Amino acid sequence: MHRPLAAAALILVITGCTATTPSPAGRTQAPTARAEAAPPFEIVAGGGTDAFAGKAIDRKLTGAVRDLELAPDGTVNLLISSDGPDQLQRITPDGTLTKIDLDYAQNIGRQIAVGPDGSTYVNLNVGRASRDAVYRINPDGSRRPVIGYDAAVAGIDDSPGRATGKFTALTIDAEGRLVFAADVTKSGKAGTVMRRVEADGSVRTIAGKPAEFTTLDAAKAASAAALHPSASGAPLDWATTAAVHVDELATQPDGTIALEVIGSDSDMVAESILTLTPRGELSELAASQLRGMGGEPVSPAPFTREGTVEEIGVLYNGMSAADGLLAVSTTKRPPEDTSRYYNGRYTPGQQAILRKARGKAIRLIRPDGSFSTAALGADFALHGGYLYVVCRDFLANELVLGRVKIPA
Repeated sequence: MHRPLAAAALILVITGCTATTPSPAGRTQAPTARAEAAPPFEIVAGGGTDAFAGKAIDRKLTGAVRDLELAPDGTVNLLISSDGPDQLQRITPDGTLTKIDLDYAQNIGRQIAVGPDGSTYVNLNVGRASRDAVYRINPDGSRRPVIGYDAAVAGIDDSPGRATGKFTALTIDAEGRLVFAADVTKSGKAGTVMRRVEADGSVRTIAGKPAEFTTLDAAKAASAAALHPSASGAPLDWATTAAVHVDELATQPDGTIALEVIGSDSDMVAESILTLTPRGELSELAASQLRGMGGEPVSPAPFTREGTVEEIGVLYNGMSAADGLLAVSTTKRPPEDTSRYYNGRYTPGQQAILRKARGKAIRLIRPDGSFSTAALGADFALHGGYLYVVCRDFLANELVLGRVKIPA
């Protein structure tokens, strides 16, 4: 899910005419080098005039996208908030779009994750009960609670029968199991934990240890330490406080899980990128503090090397992982001319949205630690060698979904 940044962001890693055909892969360039031709930005859905068109490319898409994920077969899953109930909108590879209402207007979908069979897991606040739950929506549209409200399996506590707390992030791990983060309070202690639903329905804590503090200064120090854990620390010894929240989760094929964590450091908004392998090796990759938009704008051309991850800028909510790549978003200013980021042939409707679209700079971090700006948009997801991006005209409340091929 992609929510406005409220405190600090930490990324923790546990181990229509449509556009032309994408061009051959380009090479990473030095910041001062002349940029190669930008790869086409291909529109997948939106920009049409018919709100009920059967094909996504002809559809007029409206609303705010809360999350974007893709199924293994390439089906796009959009969690959209608009008038009435939140919706899960699915776009199959042949361009067919279907909508599934999330039951009640007072139910708020926060985030989604997609399982290996194409089922969609939705982090849902059940408004009529003021409780959180994770529902599984099957490919045929049927649904059931998996954990939390009215679920037969355990609640967010490790012991059965508990359904307290707030779910904040979801992912499906490399073995197809649901992994979630939750803010919990137990025995006077408060903090965030990561838990996994096992095949037998039991729940196991895999990271996080809510802590109790007697003074405000001690709590502040602990919150800062949670954003910058010791490289020798174990996941289950990762002390968290009520001021620390896991906001995003994403899984790599090798079992690496990426976490984006919100918190504060010395009364400042801060970001950190940490790595925690499945073997329990925890280390910090980069860190910074929020100092506003500031600085020079991003590169005028996509996929131009802009530096190392330590220079990536102010992280914003949103993250996706695939094939060893990590996509994050930052609040760096877009270039004055964004035409090279929207390179393609478009219908007048699509063109109008792209012309007015404003969003975050979506940064692509490669295994060697270098990064480049891959796209500009509101929400995004990596899949099959492409970066899928939602671009939204906020004033007109219209959006398009596009994708760009990631150069090798």
